[in-house]
Amino acid sequence: MLTRNAAQCTLGIGVDRLGTVGHLKANACQWDYNSHSAPRPAETAAPHSPEKGKATSCSKSSLLKMSRYTRLLTNIVRLLDQFDPENNSPDHFVSDAAKDYKTQDEVEQTFLVEVLSGCLYYRPLLNVIVNGFYIRDGKTFLRLDWNLYAVICYLATFRLKELGLKDFTKFINSQDLNKMHKFLKFFFDAGNLNTWIKDEWCQLYDVAYVTEKLIDPLLSWQPDIKDIIEHLANTLANKVVHKKESQPVTVPNEFNITKPKPRSIPIPEEIPQLEVQRKIPSSTYNPPKEKEMLEEIKKKNHILAEEHLLEANTDQFRCAISVETTDKQRIISEILKEKEAKMRRTPSKARQVPQQMAEHIPIKLNTATILRENAIYQHKLKEELERIDLILEGGHDPVTFEEAQRKKDEELKQHKLADVERRRLEGKIYFEQSILSREARFDEKRRTAAQQKEQAAELLQKYNEIRLQEKKQMKAQVEQVLQGHKDTKEQRRKIQEYKQKKAKEMNTEMEEILQQVMEKNNAENRKKTQLIREIRAKLTAPSIKQNFLDLSKPTGYNFLDEMSLMELRERLGLMREKRIKEEEDRRDRILHEKQTRERVLLDKLEQISLHREAMSKKAVLKRREKELKKRKLSKFLTNNQQLTELKAKLEEKKHENDKLLKMQKKITQENLQRVEASRTAERKANEERWWRHMEASREHRSQQVKVRTRTS
Repeated sequence: MLTRNAAQCTLGIGVDRLGTVGHLKANACQWDYNSHSAPRPAETAAPHSPEKGKATSCSKSSLLKMSRYTRLLTNIVRLLDQFDPENNSPDHFVSDAAKDYKTQDEVEQTFLVEVLSGCLYYRPLLNVIVNGFYIRDGKTFLRLDWNLYAVICYLATFRLKELGLKDFTKFINSQDLNKMHKFLKFFFDAGNLNTWIKDEWCQLYDVAYVTEKLIDPLLSWQPDIKDIIEHLANTLANKVVHKKESQPVTVPNEFNITKPKPRSIPIPEEIPQLEVQRKIPSSTYNPPKEKEMLEEIKKKNHILAEEHLLEANTDQFRCAISVETTDKQRIISEILKEKEAKMRRTPSKARQVPQQMAEHIPIKLNTATILRENAIYQHKLKEELERIDLILEGGHDPVTFEEAQRKKDEELKQHKLADVERRRLEGKIYFEQSILSREARFDEKRRTAAQQKEQAAELLQKYNEIRLQEKKQMKAQVEQVLQGHKDTKEQRRKIQEYKQKKAKEMNTEMEEILQQVMEKNNAENRKKTQLIREIRAKLTAPSIKQNFLDLSKPTGYNFLDEMSLMELRERLGLMREKRIKEEEDRRDRILHEKQTRERVLLDKLEQISLHREAMSKKAVLKRREKELKKRKLSKFLTNNQQLTELKAKLEEKKHENDKLLKMQKKITQENLQRVEASRTAERKANEERWWRHMEASREHRSQQVKVRTRTS
């Protein structure tokens, strides 16, 4: 349940509401809801009177103000429609809306932010009224106007005193009058406010807050708002309501009293000077040493836990030490061998390609592929013929130049490959050296770690002593606090029981009201279903119609080219015969074109086969040349002296690393044996302590039993 202070505050936007509302009142036109009545006949009769000029200017200004009120309401409703409670938080949404909403007037912006934040904060309270309106009186209205009703409900409940009746009526008259009339009539009904609305609001807030701050102010404003509702009903019914002539207000005159003498200015007092403050000690900004000690202890505990976990996973339970027999070991070894045999991959020998398939592979070619390949070969032929013509005319042959260029490229490639191999070997040598240097660095770190562990053990002992003293003090404080909590729990339990009883009573009353509403709805639905059945029975009744049709005569509507059904059938038959003849002629023409195309394609296939044979011979020659080049490169790399020296260095470094690894393995095995021996000794000592403890506890129990028997 929310308290009064929590209910009165909005979503943390510190804007002075009274100031914004007062400014709105000052800027608003002096205008009342009674002024919207129809003009009198006497006023309409005088066209050139000065009073009419004033009325027209006031009406223009009032229209401008009304557009201002409509703009404010539409902006607030649009922002509420955009709000998604699942993806957006109310604080961020309101702040973003304040940034995005840019207007010339700052007062409008602050008013919009306040109303938006209030609607989001009091959303569950507004949901009760708007949902009840749609269920009871607003069944015919659209659900799109839900947020509009929520905004007006918020203004009526929380902001009516600050706004005043004039501004509130302007907000109402800026919207659809029928909707506003229905909603205000429903909301300001005394029966609704005192019964179910009060009960629903009491479930959300305290009963005292609901009665004093929400329902009593609404009931006090009820007679004023009844006038607004009557005015809306008259405007909807097009009734003219004459405004009562207001009498001039009596202005009181001031009394002619002698004015007092002005007071003398007092002598200024001395301003007390503040004492010089001491500087803040540096210890406030530095973290305490105990925090660092705790972090070190946590790390040590984590390492100990990991060691215990390794022990639990590696060591077996003592109560069930399994000794494997020779038969069992033999069976297990056989099963493992079978699994390994299955896992091994048997290399399958590839079959040789048959000679027929290797020589002549049948490939079905498409017309597009045949034409494309023929065009490529013709282009190559044309280029070759142009080259031959150039040579015959006395031009330069580029073949010799290309061969010289190819030789240079091969030499460059050989040098590049030698450089790449040299860099690769140097990289491997550096890698081996880095491993050796890393091992030396690890040895230094191990020594420093051992020294730090010794220092940490001394600090731990001191910390444990301090911790024991603090625990004793904390226990005494906890006992005092627990005694205070027991009294508060009993009071809370009594309050909860009282609230649960009230909630049950409210639920029973609501169920009775809902049952009555359901019975009324069921009776109305039955009447509607009976009417629908009667209407359907009338519609399904058969109607006899007789139409005599003559196929040889036209219909007689006097249209152009009007004909009978018989004539239409004859014409359709002639059209069908004509279409069949056209299709046969088209088929003959397509067959002739297809035969000519097939002949051309066969000729081109013969040319392509000749070109392919020539290209295959060229490819064989190129492959042989590539193989020769590869052999030359391999010989060049083997004969290079720099590479052989680097390979020898690499093998030496690898040999040194292997020796280091073997030494490390031996050291680790020795350490493991030592650790296992220490652990076994610790286990035996723990077992002996446990048995001694058990024997001592049993002796203690037996002594207690003997003492009890003696006393009894």
